[in-house]
Amino acid sequence: MTRILTAAAMDGPRFTAEQIARLYDAIEIDDVVDPHTELPDRIVLDHDPGLLADCFRLSRQLLIDGIDRHEMFALLGKLRRDRDLDAAARVRFKDMRAKLKHFRFAIALYGERHRYPPVIDWLTTALGHAQDGFKTGQAGRVAVKAGVAQLLLAPGAWSLFVRERDRIVLTTPEGFRVFVSRDLATLDAVVRHGEVTGGDFHAARKVVSRQVSFYNAALTLRPDPEAMRMARSLAAINGLMGSLHDELIVRRVSGAQDYHRDRFTLPPSIHTRITHVLQCFRASGLHI
Repeated sequence: MTRILTAAAMDGPRFTAEQIARLYDAIEIDDVVDPHTELPDRIVLDHDPGLLADCFRLSRQLLIDGIDRHEMFALLGKLRRDRDLDAAARVRFKDMRAKLKHFRFAIALYGERHRYPPVIDWLTTALGHAQDGFKTGQAGRVAVKAGVAQLLLAPGAWSLFVRERDRIVLTTPEGFRVFVSRDLATLDAVVRHGEVTGGDFHAARKVVSRQVSFYNAALTLRPDPEAMRMARSLAAINGLMGSLHDELIVRRVSGAQDYHRDRFTLPPSIHTRITHVLQCFRASGLHI
């Protein structure tokens, strides 16, 4: 299989509606905290190129089928005007952002450069900041970030978005393994240090979210009970970290805590779970 995927190569054969729905169902529960999770006996670290390519293609189809640019632009216009959204519009906004966020993870995971392309990254970030704004009642922040996102949905910027979306040089199985190793080293540094800033914590949470994203896509294509155990363990960490991050945003807004300077101790519930996941990866042969 060629490592360069063009739009034509990515468009066919299409995945079924059932597969797309199954992936989105997994994304919907990728932060549910199961009280008891079990790690697998061993983690598969070397994945065949076909699986990595299909994980990317599946994530791209979820994005294309699930996001309408004009609808998103209209939602952002309402946000700029009203500084908030009604319950149904909030759900739709969250739905579209989740699919975009999943795709951004996919590019970092499966692309040779393992980086977020600029326009896709800027749009995902602007939507996230707007969402944080209306969740915490920051009307001014909502208006500004919604305006930034609208600019990124304008025809010129959108053409760059589509270019980033529709062409990728795939990583190799070896490249994927090295990226996972380097990514997990960020988690390792966090648990070793113990005390982190909000920024450090957010970077660590992204690592967990990327791994959850991979397992969601891989399990949609190739169900496996051992991989499912890892997926649920990671999802529990993701949920705990997500709840704490929401608290950090509230503290930042209230002025109670400097997000980038003040340090805090990682809660034991998160620290212990991350430590066990890292031990599982090491036991399976991954150098971290």
